[in-house]
Amino acid sequence: MTEKEQALAYLGRDPVLNISMTEPLRLGRAHVAARSSRGVVLEMDGIAMVTAEAPDEALRLLEAVPEANTWNVMGGALTQAVAEALDLEEGSRCYQAAYFRGDPLPVRADVRPLDMSFFQAVLDGYSLFHDPEYVEDRLKAGVIFGAFVDGCLAGFVGEHHEGSMGMLEVFPPYRGHGLGLALESFQINRYLSQGRVPFDQVIVGNEKSMGLQRKVGMELSKDTMSWLHRK
Repeated sequence: MTEKEQALAYLGRDPVLNISMTEPLRLGRAHVAARSSRGVVLEMDGIAMVTAEAPDEALRLLEAVPEANTWNVMGGALTQAVAEALDLEEGSRCYQAAYFRGDPLPVRADVRPLDMSFFQAVLDGYSLFHDPEYVEDRLKAGVIFGAFVDGCLAGFVGEHHEGSMGMLEVFPPYRGHGLGLALESFQINRYLSQGRVPFDQVIVGNEKSMGLQRKVGMELSKDTMSWLHRK
């Protein structure tokens, strides 16, 4: 087996929790930086992704990516150990969600790709963080899609840099009419049409989003993963 195949086999021990590592590696977006029988570290554009059986092994493997500026750590206990050892701060703690069914879903909305003419609407409407460069990058990549009602943008959904679905927003006047479900279903279908496994991340405590994931048939991880950054 190649390094990639061995890493994928290890990640397959917990397919839902490790999905944000498995898909980038499978699709060639990330590469194996270090691997052992007890853990795997991937690197992708300055992001170090790690899963391991124990903190000491995670930290040993992470020595292979000294230039990392962001860390994606699988498991709550591992996150705490890595954050303390490397003096990092936690940006967000999430549950992983993955769609393994393979069946397309009905989309009951007018969903279209968005271009830069919608830059301000997306920037102002995205509630998780305010990052003009990131929004511009995602729009230019052609991975943000909008739901329209009577010709007006009512909400949007996107794809994050590492390949997860996200950026799901429905503007207040249009909430409660199933647009969030339609946008999520649209993205799931888009991923399936490209031979990809749809996956996203739900911030701990966001029960509304957890309910949406269950409604569309996503499997949810039992443990959490976290994004860490330098202080």
